[in-house]
Amino acid sequence: MSKITSFIKDFHLYKKRELIDAIASFSKKQTVVFFSILVVAIVSLIIILGKINSMFMIDVPVSGGTVTEGILGVPTLVNPVSALSDADKDLVALVYSGLMRESENGEFIPDLAELYTISPDGTVYTFTIKKDAKFQNGTKVTADDIIFTVEKINDPIIKSPRKTAWSGITVSKEDDYTVKFTLDQPYISFMENMTIGILPSKLWDNISSSDFNLSPLNTKAIGSGPYKIENVIRDKDGIPERYELKRFNRFTLGKPLIKEINIVSFSNEKDLIKSLNNGSIDQAGSISPEYIENLKDKGYNIHSTTLPRVFGIFFNSSKNKIFEDKIVIQAIDKTIDRQDLINQVLDGYGSIIYNPVPEKILKKEYDIAYSSNTIDEINEILDKDGWTLGEDGIRYKGGETTKTVTKKVKGKTVQQTAKSTEPITRLSFSITTGDTPELKEIESLIKDQLAKVGIEVDIQKVYEAGQLNQIIRARDYETLLFGQLINYESDLYSYWHSSQRTDPGLNIGMYNDKKIDLILETVQKTLSKEARDDLYSELIEEFDNNTPAILIYSPNYIYITSQKLNMPNLNITTPSDRFSSVYLWSTDTDKVWRMFTK
Repeated sequence: MSKITSFIKDFHLYKKRELIDAIASFSKKQTVVFFSILVVAIVSLIIILGKINSMFMIDVPVSGGTVTEGILGVPTLVNPVSALSDADKDLVALVYSGLMRESENGEFIPDLAELYTISPDGTVYTFTIKKDAKFQNGTKVTADDIIFTVEKINDPIIKSPRKTAWSGITVSKEDDYTVKFTLDQPYISFMENMTIGILPSKLWDNISSSDFNLSPLNTKAIGSGPYKIENVIRDKDGIPERYELKRFNRFTLGKPLIKEINIVSFSNEKDLIKSLNNGSIDQAGSISPEYIENLKDKGYNIHSTTLPRVFGIFFNSSKNKIFEDKIVIQAIDKTIDRQDLINQVLDGYGSIIYNPVPEKILKKEYDIAYSSNTIDEINEILDKDGWTLGEDGIRYKGGETTKTVTKKVKGKTVQQTAKSTEPITRLSFSITTGDTPELKEIESLIKDQLAKVGIEVDIQKVYEAGQLNQIIRARDYETLLFGQLINYESDLYSYWHSSQRTDPGLNIGMYNDKKIDLILETVQKTLSKEARDDLYSELIEEFDNNTPAILIYSPNYIYITSQKLNMPNLNITTPSDRFSSVYLWSTDTDKVWRMFTK
């Protein structure tokens, strides 16, 4: 064996000397050519190997990093039972988790729950809790914590904003890790209820209902969500201005990638934008469109998605009889230039809508085609309906009219004229709306658009939120320019069923359509998504035939992030939903071979 090894070694030395001697025999020109070819070959080989390598490598998120986000408002009720403001809900989404969680695809996935079953009639849901699920203080999550949270939601003293959604639902304990929910009737939005954050009952148990919203646990909150509060920094008046959170390594869906998240409160949007511009915060949500171009120039990523909020003009025919005329409704609908409103007021960050069912609920196409008409065509429609354009540019109907009637008298056809006098009606209505720059500008533009066809809009006083709520409850308006927030499918029943026409119902268009009622009642009991979609298509068709409101647009939610943040697609119903998949966010990526990834 040693002789073979020695032979191979001598052979390599011989070939090496032979190569050196061959290169030494080159002329200067040949040497330059040889080494040039050699360099090209080596570079080409490196490039080819690099391309082959990249074909088998992919980007993967890297653990670590810090994100600082600015929000408007101060979180003071960081508990899922009482959270009311967007600021409260943002912190709740980070700190707490529920039995279920909405994924980045809009589907419900188990969070604290390990598995669940649904009875065939859709009235009994049974959940098994993961035995390794823990709160951020180390205690286990059990059935007692689920029951305690539901009891607090239903406590009349606490006045939870989630109480209505839990009407007709009872919860019982099967064992330490199994809970059963029994519904009076099928409830299509029940899985939304299961995303409610769960309170650690052992921490809250000794706090009375009257002191519930005053507890320090509302700021130094403890849940089982992806991030836990490490520190709360307060201003000189003791008001929280910065929450510092660290990832919770025992989060049931896996250790979050980003190590730390800081939440900084701002009292107004201008200060928030200033902090984005100077780089003291990395990201912020609910940004007004007017700031977008400047933030793009600063290198921020702009994420935008349509919110399921339906803005429109809701009619009250009991206050103004012109809305009993379907031609008038048709003329208003066709005259309003929805895209122009979106472009001028929202800088294009909005979507045109014609029907009450948001895309988040009904994603499939429906057959109704919405045509556009010229101003001349709309004027012709109103002319034929008897609305005459007056010298003041406003249309009128009524007064003294002469009608020619054809009759048969003794077998002969004769024409007779008859004069009649009807009350004069002015084609005019008032709009009531909220005191926000967006709504006031929309109202003014609608007034200008409708004036082109002789319809007068009387802009009424705009109202603060509290005053507007009182006016809505009393139904004291001719029309209401308003936005309906449709968080759940069941909200459609609240907004359009005839039983909800009076306070405290939310049917602000006072819609009374028996066919719509039947569709909405059937939807509530239909568990199949495909079957519900068919019912929603019927609802849209009926709505188009008998319009109680002119629906105009849905605004976009705009989320600004730094280029370093990697996050799933923004798919939200409410602003705090942006944190549903926060445990998947990352601030950097690395390349690894595909075979080494899951």
